[in-house]
Amino acid sequence: MSKGTISGCAGRVALGAVLALSCAVWLKPQASLAQARPLSEGVAAIVNDQPISRLDVRQRVQFLIATSGAQQITPELVQRATSAALNGLIDERLQLQEASKFKVDASDREVDRILTNQARQNGATLEAFFRDLAEIGVSAQSYRDKTRAEIVWQRIVSGRFGSRVRVNRDQVKSALDRILANTNKPQFLISEIFLEDENAQSAPQTLEGAKTLVQQLRGGTPFQLVAQQFSFAPSASTGGDMGWITLGELKSEVAAAVEQMGPGTVSDPIVIPGGVMIVSVREKREPSPPKATLKLKEMTRKVVAGADEATWKRAEQAARLSRDALRNGCDGVTRAAQRSSLEVIDYGEIQDEDLGEPFRTQALGLSNGQASAVFRSDAGVHVMVLCDRENTGSDIPTLEQLEDRLYDQELALIARRYLRDIRREAAIIQP
Repeated sequence: MSKGTISGCAGRVALGAVLALSCAVWLKPQASLAQARPLSEGVAAIVNDQPISRLDVRQRVQFLIATSGAQQITPELVQRATSAALNGLIDERLQLQEASKFKVDASDREVDRILTNQARQNGATLEAFFRDLAEIGVSAQSYRDKTRAEIVWQRIVSGRFGSRVRVNRDQVKSALDRILANTNKPQFLISEIFLEDENAQSAPQTLEGAKTLVQQLRGGTPFQLVAQQFSFAPSASTGGDMGWITLGELKSEVAAAVEQMGPGTVSDPIVIPGGVMIVSVREKREPSPPKATLKLKEMTRKVVAGADEATWKRAEQAARLSRDALRNGCDGVTRAAQRSSLEVIDYGEIQDEDLGEPFRTQALGLSNGQASAVFRSDAGVHVMVLCDRENTGSDIPTLEQLEDRLYDQELALIARRYLRDIRREAAIIQP
């Protein structure tokens, strides 16, 4: 292998981005492939009258084993990789056939341009990557075909279903609130497998299947291969890799299990709405303190030291009237403050750590455009209004990033169901 190549895929897969969809794995095999028994030549499957050759399968098996992280190649590993390879190739044939139906295509030149960009981001060249492929017996054209299927499939799914996906601000805020609530907790590098219940009657079979997979995973079967073969999650194409996750980004049932797990462990099956999850915790790390850059305005009424309680209550009532009169978030602060002759303080941009208490606590609990409750300090009564917020540290996503992530997850789930329906209707023969 040439130096500087990387195993794995940088970043999360985003269905909405062709570059991330293709997600080339820059090779660094963990074990020799000499033990992998080659398939005899011939036809491995026929998909709607289009053949998949045993050579195609063999090349994909070699690629999967090279990137699985396996330290030893066993007959069981080869069998698992062969099954995953054939299933993957069948899906790709169906995706390309669907693309042909809608007259969607991607040329070798376009595919190479995307792969060149990926190689550059990973500090390598496309030529070096193709040499690495050749060293394990995988042709450049085989990998181009894999990437082409991903590109055209993304275009079809986005074109047909993208407009149907709706992510509202309440969903985004709720997801961000869960993340922020867990920023002081450890973070986990996680892989996932999601097995979907096709209907309520299939749930017991799904759970039994998950138990069997857990036994195999704990027995040494690479998680990546099982995820690629069986997972219904968007992360299936990258072997289930979810990247670094805070507990707030997980479903409550999954978060409860992960919180009790140590690095290098595989969970028991976790029943969630719609199916069963299996997760692997690869690493665990302590969080870095979260930070936020805030744009703030304040409405305030000063109260002199030693004032009686009646004075404080009059000041609070005045602040409450102005708060209730607030319209249009920060743009309406001056007008609202004038209602009760309150002073307006414009903080501009300020780091949350530079705010004293109780101002910091009040500000951090706000959404953009929202006003705090009326509160006291030694100097008087106050209402904080948040104009904008940028969270940093502890891998906290921006609102835009979180919205994109939720959109991609929903679209990926639609894509998996779409492909499942196409596969059911297809004429697939495996001699």
